[in-house]
Amino acid sequence: MKHNFSICPHCGCGCGLYLVEQDGMIGGVSASQNHYLGQGQLCARGWTSYQLLTADGRVRQPMTRNGQELAAASWDKALETAAKKLKAVREKHGQNSIGIIASSRLTNREACAVKDFALGVLETQNYDSAARLSAVPLKFPNQANTQSLEQADLIVVIGSNLLEDNPILGQRVLSRCKPEEDRPYVSPDLAHVIPGPSARLAVLDSQKNPLAKHAGLFLWSRPGREGHVLTALLKQLVEKHNIQSADPEFRKLKETLAKLSPGQLLDGSGVNHTDLETLAKDLSSAKSPVLLFGKNLLHQPEAFEAWTALTDIALLLQDRLSVLPVMNGANDHGAGRILNSPDGLSYMEIIEAAGKKRLKGLILIGEDPLKTLPGRESVDKALAQLETLIVIDSYPNDCSEKAEVVLPWQLSLEKEGSFNNLDGKEQSFKAASVPDKDSRALGDIMEYLAKTMGGKLNINEKLPEPEAVKLDPFKVIEIEGAVLPFNLELGSVYPHLYGDEGQTMGSYHLAREFTGGYIELHPEDIADLGLRSGWKARVVSDAGSMVAVIRANHHIYKKTAFMPIHFGGNALAPFQYDAKLKTPVFKGISVKIEKI
Repeated sequence: MKHNFSICPHCGCGCGLYLVEQDGMIGGVSASQNHYLGQGQLCARGWTSYQLLTADGRVRQPMTRNGQELAAASWDKALETAAKKLKAVREKHGQNSIGIIASSRLTNREACAVKDFALGVLETQNYDSAARLSAVPLKFPNQANTQSLEQADLIVVIGSNLLEDNPILGQRVLSRCKPEEDRPYVSPDLAHVIPGPSARLAVLDSQKNPLAKHAGLFLWSRPGREGHVLTALLKQLVEKHNIQSADPEFRKLKETLAKLSPGQLLDGSGVNHTDLETLAKDLSSAKSPVLLFGKNLLHQPEAFEAWTALTDIALLLQDRLSVLPVMNGANDHGAGRILNSPDGLSYMEIIEAAGKKRLKGLILIGEDPLKTLPGRESVDKALAQLETLIVIDSYPNDCSEKAEVVLPWQLSLEKEGSFNNLDGKEQSFKAASVPDKDSRALGDIMEYLAKTMGGKLNINEKLPEPEAVKLDPFKVIEIEGAVLPFNLELGSVYPHLYGDEGQTMGSYHLAREFTGGYIELHPEDIADLGLRSGWKARVVSDAGSMVAVIRANHHIYKKTAFMPIHFGGNALAPFQYDAKLKTPVFKGISVKIEKI
């Protein structure tokens, strides 16, 4: 029996694992006891990751379009067809006529190959990765890592459902905040030692998620109001706790905050002044506070206000406060930095340009924008305007059906490479399994396409430095009231992960957890609608409609609703993104619920 080391291909924790091989067959996974973050632990996604290798739905061979149908083809024919079509678009429409959207689960070398192919062969600046959907990594003045939690006396988690999105990190936070008498026995073979007295835990989120139930202080915001709450917190720190800065922009920031009243910021947010003042007091007095934030903070109409308030807080408290962005994808930190084009279009802008016929060709690598983006109908129409669509993926998706060429791509468990996890730590791994015989490494695919198109790759594997955050005297956005009766929020639900459904659905143990979508409503709202939990209802928005099973949830506000994004819920969201961050909007969606 052999144990082959690799890195978990799912979330940004990047836990170490071993594929268990016997008689040439992979039949299970064991956790790495020596991995600095996992420390002998894996979540359900990690434990079932070996099932991705033999998933029934996996793309096993290249395919090319023959009329209305995709048909199996040889690698030579498929690559030649893809190169020919891309070359034709480039020659006909010139530079920047082709876009590339790539998964943030590419290895660093693969991401570098994609960037070089885009710039040197396709002659396009329009490339981006799925890391954009959770915000591209930026550099904070006092960047935290998971080891920072061991010295923290206060941990603040904002907009992240850690115990579901990044479970191992969530458990580390939870353990650090447990009273000493409740801490588990630490055996000699387990490195997860919890030092010192307990840290205090504060959570700001629009959902009463599992971590929030353990928080000493929970600020429960209505969906889409988190930015106003953070602005109010910033105002408290500056005006009530006399937090100062020598930054030349600080005077403008104070003037902006002075024009805002606490009522203007907190009314309608669900958060009361007392809890906000408690958090401000805790932050101003803590010696080693750590702030973690995730994608849920940035998937709202006022994402830039929320982001600016958060970064301003981090900059004003940089002598004590360290910040850890919680990465969604396995290589958000690496791919997000490499595939961040300063002069090109972002993920959603690429799709938007296709819809306006300004972009003529598109390569999708491990991404399905029909599932990951808001406004499914708009995305569908945009893809229909393309002259050429090439899909490179391990699993079939909705975009595959529209492609001219589909190429099977090796899983990370089948190849050598490196990921940078949420700590920014580069973790190298070798192939832990023999690759599927008809799949190829992405680097090989890029090199062949480059050669066929008359170019050559010159891969530079050096990771660019992330852009440093700056103090910003921002403008508060006025939030419009909902037009329809309910305020819908779309999000991920464990064990599935936003943007990772192709992989989690490839595990039969994970796929069986949910058989379809549902909508959560407050029990009183269900009664007022004349419905019952377990019944089906029609959910209607300006963007679309769908039927979903009703679930009662006491832990959401009345007149709000929650749906998983994994089962087509994105059809209800308009195609909308933040103008500055380019992050999608999945909160504040006005919907009505109809009895059927």
